[in-house]
Amino acid sequence: MDEITSVLRELGRTSKGQLRYSRGAEVDSNPTTEEGWLGRVVVRVSGVDQVLSALETELQNEQKGRAAMSDTSLQGLSSSRILPPNPVISQRDPNVTNTTTGETSHARSGTSQNTRPETDSGDNIRAQLQKTVCLYEQERQETVKETVAKQQAYVEQQIAGLWQQVQHQLAILQDQHRLNSRKQQDKVISLLLDRGEKSQQRIQQLEEDHRQRARQLDAQLQEAIIVRQTRIQEQQRRTQAAALEKLKQLIKKQEEIHEAAQAITTVLASFGQTDALPKDVLEDAHKAVLLTSNVTRQVSAASEAGGTSDNVLQLAHTTLAQVKAIQAKVSQAIEKAQEEARKAAEAKRQAQEQAEAQAAQAAREQAEKAATKTTPSAGPSDAKEAFLATYSQTVKRYKDLQANLDQCVQSCLPLAKSTDSQLKKYAFDLQKAVNTPLNAISSHSAGHVTDKLERLCRLLQGQQVEVSDKRVSTTSHPMATLYCKELLARKFMKQGIEQVASNHESAFPIAAVAVGVWMEFPDVGDMLLAHFHRACPYIVPFYPPRMDNQSDEDFYKSRGYVYKEGTIEKQDKFLKRMSGIMRLYAAIVQTDMGSKPHPHGVSHGWRWLSNMINLDPEMDVTATLLYDFLQVAGHALMKAYGKQFHKLLHILCRDYFTEIQKVTGKGQSGPVSRLKGLLEECIKTQRMSTPKGMLTSVFWTS
Repeated sequence: MDEITSVLRELGRTSKGQLRYSRGAEVDSNPTTEEGWLGRVVVRVSGVDQVLSALETELQNEQKGRAAMSDTSLQGLSSSRILPPNPVISQRDPNVTNTTTGETSHARSGTSQNTRPETDSGDNIRAQLQKTVCLYEQERQETVKETVAKQQAYVEQQIAGLWQQVQHQLAILQDQHRLNSRKQQDKVISLLLDRGEKSQQRIQQLEEDHRQRARQLDAQLQEAIIVRQTRIQEQQRRTQAAALEKLKQLIKKQEEIHEAAQAITTVLASFGQTDALPKDVLEDAHKAVLLTSNVTRQVSAASEAGGTSDNVLQLAHTTLAQVKAIQAKVSQAIEKAQEEARKAAEAKRQAQEQAEAQAAQAAREQAEKAATKTTPSAGPSDAKEAFLATYSQTVKRYKDLQANLDQCVQSCLPLAKSTDSQLKKYAFDLQKAVNTPLNAISSHSAGHVTDKLERLCRLLQGQQVEVSDKRVSTTSHPMATLYCKELLARKFMKQGIEQVASNHESAFPIAAVAVGVWMEFPDVGDMLLAHFHRACPYIVPFYPPRMDNQSDEDFYKSRGYVYKEGTIEKQDKFLKRMSGIMRLYAAIVQTDMGSKPHPHGVSHGWRWLSNMINLDPEMDVTATLLYDFLQVAGHALMKAYGKQFHKLLHILCRDYFTEIQKVTGKGQSGPVSRLKGLLEECIKTQRMSTPKGMLTSVFWTS
């Protein structure tokens, strides 16, 4: 029994020995639990006593022969029944445990009564049992795997069938859905087509109505445009006719004014004795000249505009009346002066007759007295009359220069304002030919200045000059030379505004080139003076008076001011521009080229200075221009006129400077202070300093 007990213990240590056995367990062919066929296997064993008896028999037969024991053991083991696995054995059954325990105890008690087998026989039985159990476990595992595979195949077959049914139902539903969608789509398309046809018909009808209405409106508009253009043309024709009529009247008035002013000048010239006329008569005669000049400018402006206004015509009518009144006044004054002269001549003749009747003894005494008498010096009225005569010539010269400049500009318009592309390009090349050397002028060397002068002279002489890798000349157009001369003169003047106003020393090389061109082409010098006078009338010198019904803008423009967007420039900018122009003019006056007589030398500077101090001074402008002129050209005037220039400076300091101070407002004493300092230094040292940057003889010979 001990051997049987040990065999059972060994069986209990195997994997099958760990199972719990239930007598009433059945194999479920359709498991529903999660474990399925993979649950634990329950073996139902019946007839334990028979097993134990068989074991005992085998042990006894073992002693007789191992072969018989092995066969008997296998036959005893085949009597046991093995059931398929059941998942319900996942929970332990206490009854099965107790039954097994009881049966085991009974076997132990039965075997304990037998004799103990030998040790070697027990080991062989144990080995056979272990081998049998292993074979059984393998067979059982294969059976379980086969069963699981069959169940899995069955489940997959069921799933595949269900999937085919689902696919079939889904295909039916999709076909039905597509059929319904197609019917709905066809219905919507039919509805849209029906509505689209109606809308298209409506749109076509509206477009046709719109085109018809547009044609009607276009016809009405064209008719209205034609009527309006006809009215505008008629109005323009009437306006032009009225403007031309007014212009003819203005020209006629201007001719009458000019004839009257010319008559006044002729009468005064033929009379000769202007010192015998009253002062107010001479002033009125000068006023007539100024009025005539103003009307001439108005006529020129009206001619350019193609018509004139009623105000200008009324101004001409008023001016004609004034000039005729002045003419009558001058004629009466001359007649009166002639009558007085006749009476004076008669009185003189009588006095001479009385003198001849004097005694001979008094002749020597009268001769001595006559010898000791000095010739009466010219009184203030004589100086004033002399100034008026000189100034009248200056003003006439100013008017002639302006008229010539206007005529020149008008003649150049076909080239300067041409719309032809070739002429525009040609005019642009001429501008570059003038601007390139002019903008490059500097006091680098005498050769540099001479080179720029020669290039400009070659251009004006009709020779070819190089401009931007090509050559250009003034022979390609009949007005090209005149155009270049006017352009050069205008650019010289602008150099004073743009260059000299900021760099005072640059005035001298520019002036040297200007004088060189002036010597070769006097008409360029006349145009340059005209541009100087137009930009700065104080170089004449001339203070344009304010005319009747003249706007502030026109008046200040005539004085040299610049308006920008209806606003006058600031006083400091105005003075800076005037200073630049005056410094360039003074540099031209004092420049001495040496080769030819100066066309506008120091004598013109002396005339300008003497005329300037005989005019009433203007605030800021007079002091500024006198200071600039004396600082640049004073050295040359001192060298040329010596004591006469000193006397002129004394008159300027003693009389004219006081008048300047009277017209100078508070806070405007800057120009006056500079002029005062210059005059005091000149009178104190009896000399004028050489201006800085002046081109001396050393410069030209270096």
